[in-house]
Amino acid sequence: MSLPKEPRQLMINLMYLVLTALLAMNVSSEILNAFTIVDNSINQSSKNIASKSSATIVNFKDALEDKKIISDPVKFQKVQACLALAQQAIVLRNDMEKDLIAYKNLIIDRAGGIDPESPTGEIVRRDDLDAATFVMIESDGPKKGPEMKAKLEKFKTAVAALVPLGDENLVPSAKNDTVEKRLPLNFDVLKSEENVNNDWSYGNFHMVPAVGAITIIDKYINDVRNSESIVMDELWAKAFGEKRRQEQVFTKYDVLVSPSSNYLLPGEKYTATIMVGAYNDKIGNLVINVNGSPRPIKDGVATFETVASGKGEQTINVSASYTDPNDGISKSIPSKPFKYYVGEAQATISLDKMNVFYIGVDNPITLSASGVPAGSLSFNAENCTLTKADGVNKYMVRVTAPGKAKITLSGKLSDGQTKTFGTYEYRIKRIPDPIPVIAGKRGGTISASELSVQEAIFAKLENFDFDVKFVVTSFELGIQKKRADYMTASSNTQYLTGPNAVKSVADIVERVKIGDRIYFENIKAVGPDKITRPIGSVNFIINN
Repeated sequence: MSLPKEPRQLMINLMYLVLTALLAMNVSSEILNAFTIVDNSINQSSKNIASKSSATIVNFKDALEDKKIISDPVKFQKVQACLALAQQAIVLRNDMEKDLIAYKNLIIDRAGGIDPESPTGEIVRRDDLDAATFVMIESDGPKKGPEMKAKLEKFKTAVAALVPLGDENLVPSAKNDTVEKRLPLNFDVLKSEENVNNDWSYGNFHMVPAVGAITIIDKYINDVRNSESIVMDELWAKAFGEKRRQEQVFTKYDVLVSPSSNYLLPGEKYTATIMVGAYNDKIGNLVINVNGSPRPIKDGVATFETVASGKGEQTINVSASYTDPNDGISKSIPSKPFKYYVGEAQATISLDKMNVFYIGVDNPITLSASGVPAGSLSFNAENCTLTKADGVNKYMVRVTAPGKAKITLSGKLSDGQTKTFGTYEYRIKRIPDPIPVIAGKRGGTISASELSVQEAIFAKLENFDFDVKFVVTSFELGIQKKRADYMTASSNTQYLTGPNAVKSVADIVERVKIGDRIYFENIKAVGPDKITRPIGSVNFIINN
C-alpha cells in the first residue's frame, strides 16, 4: 500500500503497525494452558509405554525360567538372544531420552527456570518466544536443533536395526527398513513462506513459546519410547513366532447355570448348560456335580437334562471342584441351588424390542401359546401388518400411522378345539428425532484442523434400541470472523468437505481460523419413515 504524506497520518499508521506486531507476539494464557494439558497427556502416555516395555523384559526373563523352554536348547537360545537385543533397545532409548531431557532443560533455563512457587512446576516465563529459538536455532555455540534431529535419526536407524532380518541368525542388522518405516519418529515439517527450505529446527522451534517447545520435545520422547516398544514386540515375535499377548489369568470362579427355559409345562424337557465362570484352559481336574452326581465335561462345560414334572418351583443343586492353575491347589465351590418353574398352559405375545411399534422400521415380535404347537397358532392384525421372519413364531410388524395396533391370538388345542387367547393392544409411535453431530460433538470448541477434515454432518439417534439410520438432507451455515462481516451459506446435502460438498460451504469450513464462531443451523434429516424433520443446530468456537 502507499504511505500517506501527511505526518500525523503517517504516525498513526506506524503506531497501528507496532500494535499489530505486539498483538501477534502476545500468546494468550488459553493457548499456554492448552500446551500444558497436551504435555501432561503426552507424559502420561509415555509412562504407560514405559510400563509395557518393562513388562516385556519381565516376560522374556520369565520365559527363560519356563521348563518347556529350558528343555528346548534352540528355543532357549532364541529367547536369550532376543532378550539381549531388547536390553540393547533400552540402552539406546535411555541415551536418547537423556539427550532430549538435556535439550528441555536448556530451554527451561533460558526461560527463567522452574517457578519455585508454582504448585505444578511451571516455567517462570512459559510464554517466552526467544528461549527455544535461541537454544535450538540461533545459539552462538552448537545449535541444538540440528543436533537433536541428527541424534533422533541415528536412534531411529539404530533401534530398528536391532530387529534381525531373518529368523535364525538373531543378530542386529546393518539396517532394517521395514521396521524403521513403522516407527513413529517423523521429521517432516509444513512448508511456509517463512520456512521455504522446510528446515526442521525452524519449523518446530522458531518463535514457539517455551511451554510449546517443551511439549514438542516431550512428544519426541513419547515417540522414542513407542519406537522401543515396537522393536520389543518385533523381537518377541522373532523369539516365539507370534506377537506378544498379555495373558490374563482369572483367579475367582463361580458356578453358572444357563437353562433353556425357567418355565416349563408338564412333559417338556428341561435342559441347562452349567459351567465355571471365568474358566480358562489351565484349570485341571474340573468336576461339576448336579444333585450330587458328576456330569460329563467338554471344554469346561457340563450339560444337565431332566424331564419336567410336578408344578411350581423346582430346584437343582450344583457344585464344582478344580485345581487352581496359579498355585496347583485343589479347590471347591460349595453347592448352590438353581430354580426353575413348571407351569400351566397360557398364551403370550412378547415384543423383542419395546412395548411399542415404531413407524418405518421392522418391529420384531414372537407369538407363543403354552401347550399349542407353533403350526397351530393364528392371529388377526388391526392397524398393522405381520410378515414371517426367521425363527419359530417370529414376525416383523409394520405400522404406518400413529395410534394403536391390535393383535388377536388364537390356536388349536390338542383336542381339536380352537381357543382365543385374547386381543393385545400396542401403541404406535414415530421414531424419535435424532441429534446432529460433527466430529462426534454436539458443539463447544473444535480445532480448525479437526473441523477441516470432517466429511459431513451426521444425524445420531441416541438411546434407541433399533438400528435406524437418518441422513441429513440440508442445513444452513454461518460464520462470524473477527473484524469481519457475518457470512452464510446453505447446503442441500450433508457434506461439509470433499467433492459432494457445496463449494461455498467447503470454502468456509476449510478456511476457519482461531476465534471464529461457526454455526450449523436449521439442520434437517430424513429417516426410514421418509419424513423430513428439523433436528436442531451445532455451533462451535475454533480454539486452535
